[in-house]
Amino acid sequence: MESKVMAIVNGVEILESDIDRFIELMGNRAMPYNNPEGRKQLCEELVKQELIIQDCYNRKLDESEAFVKEINEIKRSILAKHFLNELFENIHATDEEIKEYYEENKNIFKSKYTFKAKHILVESEEKANELKDLCDKGEKFEELAKEHSMCPSKEVGGDLGEFSQGQMVLEFENACIDAEVGKVTAPVKTQFGYHLIKLESKTNPEQLDLESVRDEIEKSIIKAKEQVAYVKKMDALMKDSKIERKY
Repeated sequence: MESKVMAIVNGVEILESDIDRFIELMGNRAMPYNNPEGRKQLCEELVKQELIIQDCYNRKLDESEAFVKEINEIKRSILAKHFLNELFENIHATDEEIKEYYEENKNIFKSKYTFKAKHILVESEEKANELKDLCDKGEKFEELAKEHSMCPSKEVGGDLGEFSQGQMVLEFENACIDAEVGKVTAPVKTQFGYHLIKLESKTNPEQLDLESVRDEIEKSIIKAKEQVAYVKKMDALMKDSKIERKY
């Protein structure tokens, strides 16, 4: 089915399909224009674009040194992209390779620790030790947090809620991993100061099954194969070429 002609600019047709492509390229921004009146506005924009292109050709801007140089650079970039696409087009990961990779690297395919914890943040280790002594003597951790902590969480007794491995600074995270639930840790130094941590709960990492990490493994295998293919190809090209380096 032929596309309807929406306008003719010095003999060049603007088709309804051109407007459709314009809308597709605009993505979410095209929503206000995807109606009869809006499509007319887009058609007018395409008319203006066509006038600009025609004027450029009439004044031979496409033959200018700057234009030709830029076109050549774009060509080189596109050719390099096609070079890689062709080089990698037959690279894939088999089921056997994915299973083997999983079995050999099971230890890295685990869920993260999750914690619930409260803390008190102070400036000095001396102050932290004083508060630790008060905790050990039976004073409520939450009340000490409200009175002494520098963290905004003091308003809720130092409660940080639930968080998972990777969300806190490393020193704090490691202390939570080592901490015993219900006990207050010794002072933990981070870039923010000194923390006393009271761990409310801790969920240990569990082994992830193959299906849940299959895509991740497949991408890793393909990436590694692509790297090998690229190095092999470049070695061959260099071997067959005369290269004079001036650096």
